[in-house]
Amino acid sequence: MKNIICELNKFIFNFIYDLLAILFLTLIIGCAAHTNLTPVGKGNVEASISLGGPFIPVAETKIPTPYLVAGANYGMTENINLDGTLHITSLFYQIAGFDFGATWFPVLNEGMIPTWGIQQRFLMLSSFKSDVESRFRIYPLISNSASWEWGSGLIYTGLDFIIPLTNPDYDEEAENVIFSPFVGYRWDLGKKLRLLTELKWHGANIQGDQLAVEYITIGGYGAVSLMLTLEKRF
Repeated sequence: MKNIICELNKFIFNFIYDLLAILFLTLIIGCAAHTNLTPVGKGNVEASISLGGPFIPVAETKIPTPYLVAGANYGMTENINLDGTLHITSLFYQIAGFDFGATWFPVLNEGMIPTWGIQQRFLMLSSFKSDVESRFRIYPLISNSASWEWGSGLIYTGLDFIIPLTNPDYDEEAENVIFSPFVGYRWDLGKKLRLLTELKWHGANIQGDQLAVEYITIGGYGAVSLMLTLEKRF
């Protein structure tokens, strides 16, 4: 058991290393299921906690990275949500991560027409380590989602687009835009509690051999992730 814990810690450390690489910072932004799928409603609040991330090799198997985040959504208007997310796991590795943004819903689900969400977010990263040159970074992200009522819950899909503001020194030909498709289902567990299960292909246009950890890829690109999120409405 001790060896497994040490091995897991090593891979989480390398995962955090990948987070700091501009080439794959999309990992840290996407390590939570998408909760902004429908309008919260003016004045309403929803809180969430999420665990998961890219599959990593541990003890001759592969499990989702135990990356923990907590966030909240607030209904500014009937069709605009404000949101913020704190990255908890990264704090144990002397990196503070916080992202915030807003989601606009111009179209609501009716029959085959989905609820369409357009989200703009910004990720802020700050390192507490003494041996790093760059202590603060901020990155913009645009996310699109489409969701339909299905069964007792909600089925959804979408794309995340992240735009690195600078290219890494070690790769002058790095991608100018990184995209990550996702698909998931939101289960209603009563009137105020929900469970979200989501699969995501992080960095679908990034070659997997450029990363510190051997993730599960698709055709040698990106990293396949699983995220679980509990959401409570207040």
